[in-house]
Amino acid sequence: MPKIISVGNMKGGVGKTTTSIHLAQHLGRKGKTLLLDADEKLQCAVYWRGGDYEGWTFDAMPYSDVRPEHTASCEYVVLDTKGNEQGDDLVTLARNSALLIIPTKPDGVSATGLLRTLQPLIDAGIQNYRVLIVANVGGRGEELRDALAEQGVPVMTSIVRHSTAVGDVSDRRQPLEAYTSNRYAKLVSLDYGSVAREVLSHV
Repeated sequence: MPKIISVGNMKGGVGKTTTSIHLAQHLGRKGKTLLLDADEKLQCAVYWRGGDYEGWTFDAMPYSDVRPEHTASCEYVVLDTKGNEQGDDLVTLARNSALLIIPTKPDGVSATGLLRTLQPLIDAGIQNYRVLIVANVGGRGEELRDALAEQGVPVMTSIVRHSTAVGDVSDRRQPLEAYTSNRYAKLVSLDYGSVAREVLSHV
């Protein structure tokens, strides 16, 4: 049975697909990995992975198309959720996953949305989730991480820095590691490598 890592949040625009793509890219070096895109309207992850970069390490397909034979030989399955999940959806996701990753940005709006996202998980006694701080600028991510940890919220030690390179590689339909002319792309890719190692320690 593959280890299922779900990436979700009740709030949109928090780096969910970027996290899913790059987590899958790093996990793909550890074992056969499949990314499932549950956003039936936009299919952003499937579109991104559909680029002609030869160094992709994983396959991607719409969640609605998946069959047992697609995942049978996989070691890891990364689920990019549809976005704007409701509380009960996240609880179900966590119960059906080895780990639920909840990306959030260290700004006021995202932090407020994070509290709404976490409450149903806390109420249901869910423990197999981790908050991941992305698009960090100026130390605010470290402050949020430490504040969450002090409140007993499971939060990843790894933090992903902000860079406009993320938008560039999305347009190019490549992973960050392919953008070799941009040193910030390499740094963000290394951040996601750290995230992947931390995920592996939990699953």
